Amino acid sequence: MAIGPSSNFPSLLDIANLVRSFVDDDKRGATGTAGEGQILTNNNTLPQSVTLQNFMNSAIREVRRDCGIMGQPTFIRDNYLLLGLPPVNSVLGVGVMNPAAQQSLTFTGFFDGLVINPNFLLPADLLQPLELWERLTGTPAEFSQMRQSTGPLQPRNQVFALRDWEFRGNAVWFNGAIQSRDVRMRYIGSLASLAAPSIDWSMTFVPIPDCQEAVADKIAVRYGRRLGSAQIQDLVTQADRSMLRLRQTVVRARQRIDNRRPMYSGDGNDYSGLGSFQ
Repeated sequence: MAIGPSSNFPSLLDIANLVRSFVDDDKRGATGTAGEGQILTNNNTLPQSVTLQNFMNSAIREVRRDCGIMGQPTFIRDNYLLLGLPPVNSVLGVGVMNPAAQQSLTFTGFFDGLVINPNFLLPADLLQPLELWERLTGTPAEFSQMRQSTGPLQPRNQVFALRDWEFRGNAVWFNGAIQSRDVRMRYIGSLASLAAPSIDWSMTFVPIPDCQEAVADKIAVRYGRRLGSAQIQDLVTQADRSMLRLRQTVVRARQRIDNRRPMYSGDGNDYSGLGSFQ
């Protein structure tokens, strides 16, 4: 996901300039411009370094994963809506209870228990669903929170609501409902590769605040390993230190949030803690 200019987010050019200084490649290059480098180049009017592009994208992905583990909110997507998911379907008929039937929402379509409907898809950038809500299709009712199954979905008869869900095999699974449901989703999204020959490096920004040292250090480690540098351990240590500081920033911000565990009661079939389903 590309973002606009902001003093909080480093551009790819900021990071590339830093990397070149780290690895002693910030001399005058093909155009005679100081700092443009001779190996890890990104000048838009000259052949660009494929190595720098690949290492830049790899390092950004790694920083994103590390920050995601710590709960960095930049990659949380919310309010993804699926309106009118079809009722359960099986050899017994549409909307007929059948404990043997399950439904799944995938990147290629929605399996209603018998056939695939290509009009309902998981978000293309989804890595992990976080929370789901549902309501009766065609109503202005509030969405009720669904429960993520802590194990396999129980082979039960379908009711008017989906109620619970399971994430397995890169798909969200339901027992299904006997009527059409709207579903709202909150999830962790991926980050597309940012470095490419056609982009303006000065106007392409990494949506992770204050991450330039963390990304640049990881690129330097990759470059040092490629060259067999004797200083590789120093580079690794510095990269770990930069990433630790970035993690601490994320964690401290998350610690200011008042997190409270939702109240549940009863056995695995009780949904009293989730509010009413409509």
